[in-house]
Amino acid sequence: MSAILSVTSLNAMAKQILEANLSGVMVQGEVRSLTRAASGHVYFSLKDQQAEVRCALFRGQAMRVKTAFANGDAVVVRGSVSLYAPRGDYQLIVTGVELAGDGQLAVLFEALKKKLFAEGLFDSARKRAIPRLPRRIVVISSAVGAALQDVVSTLIRRLPLVEINLIPVAVQGETAAAELTHAVRGITSDSGFDVVLLVRGGGSMSDLWAFNDEALARAIAACPIPVISGVGHEIDFTIGDFVADVRAATPTAAAELATPITLRELQAALILRHQQLTRLIEARLNEAGQRLDSNLNRFYQQRQRWLPQLNHQMMLSLRLQRAIRARWQERLGRVQALTHRLQQRSPVHWVRQNHSRLEQMRWRLQQAIDRQMAAQRQDWLRLAAGLRPSIVRRQIEQRQQETERLTARLHEIGRQGLVRQQQRLEQAFGVLTALSPQRVLERGYSLVEAESGVIWRAAALRSALAESDRPLPLRLHFGDGVVPIEARSAKEPLIESFVAETGF
Repeated sequence: MSAILSVTSLNAMAKQILEANLSGVMVQGEVRSLTRAASGHVYFSLKDQQAEVRCALFRGQAMRVKTAFANGDAVVVRGSVSLYAPRGDYQLIVTGVELAGDGQLAVLFEALKKKLFAEGLFDSARKRAIPRLPRRIVVISSAVGAALQDVVSTLIRRLPLVEINLIPVAVQGETAAAELTHAVRGITSDSGFDVVLLVRGGGSMSDLWAFNDEALARAIAACPIPVISGVGHEIDFTIGDFVADVRAATPTAAAELATPITLRELQAALILRHQQLTRLIEARLNEAGQRLDSNLNRFYQQRQRWLPQLNHQMMLSLRLQRAIRARWQERLGRVQALTHRLQQRSPVHWVRQNHSRLEQMRWRLQQAIDRQMAAQRQDWLRLAAGLRPSIVRRQIEQRQQETERLTARLHEIGRQGLVRQQQRLEQAFGVLTALSPQRVLERGYSLVEAESGVIWRAAALRSALAESDRPLPLRLHFGDGVVPIEARSAKEPLIESFVAETGF
């Protein structure tokens, strides 16, 4: 046999069951018996063709409901079922009211919200931070709305340095969703914008429905630049708010979130940084001055030990330079003498010198040949008078062969003389090459050259360094090439070596 319950227990159990299983329901019906109590509570009934249920909208929730409704209006209410235990009557505790058309939109809103939430478009991990100091902000909104004026005035007041760009679109009506989606998709990473503001003033759910479009939500999620959504008032929520990187309660709040640092804060930060930098520089200068004084004291103390060694090294350097210069001048004199001798003994000089003699000998030889030929011709004529033609012809041939032999011998004597002169030229060139300046450099010596010419003495180099207020460019000639350097005054190497030693 089941236990016998009291009426109080029954109503308490019924209240517990109803509230546990019928919370957050949405009910559509016609408003009847609407009563607005002096306490601020609103009582009414929802009726359809077959049934009726009593509803209670308490004062706290009634202040948040912006939808105006009256008896006879078709509405969709959101709330939870509760039981009034003293009388055993159940009623619907209302938390929200929308007109019937907005109620259908609310159903679609919840369905799209669940779909995009399941895809991860609302995850905080994918949302990006807003730049602390944006330079270019693009506003997507109506060009004639009050929201745009609030945003622009707020941006100018907070950060006049920012560049404001407007993409005018419709924010309400049949084309609004498509224009908003197209504007967001048109923003690329190459646009140069730092922040996107998607703003609109307040209104009913149907007025804000363009911002609940699925294509717009996906365009906001794919936008390469952080998006701030400032649509409606504080109690208004759209799908775009959930997808955007940051949701602002109002357009003005969106402008404030887009400029985290105001101009005054930036100026104060710069002044603070300037003061900190000034103090840091002064501290560093003081430390550097103390280190300089300490190092200069060490330098003056150690200079007494360095100067004798430095003077000794300078004396050795001067002696070495004098020896190199003397050896160089000696070798240069020998090279010049050999060059003169080589020029005197060169084949060209010999040919020029003996050209007239050669021409005279050639003329004398030609005269002798002519006389010989004339004598032979006379002999031939005399012999021809008493000899037969065959004997004359044979003697002519013999004379011609003798002439050719003498001519060949003359050419051979001239060729042998030219060969001897060529050999003597090659020997002299070998001696000249062995004593050339390049060979001297290849044996380990070097030559110092300045802009004014070759420097032969250390005194000339010291004088040039003393007269110049900048490093003196030099060229060191070695056997394998030339090395450009810059020479400084005698004091600078000591300071440089001291800096390298102390690390100052």
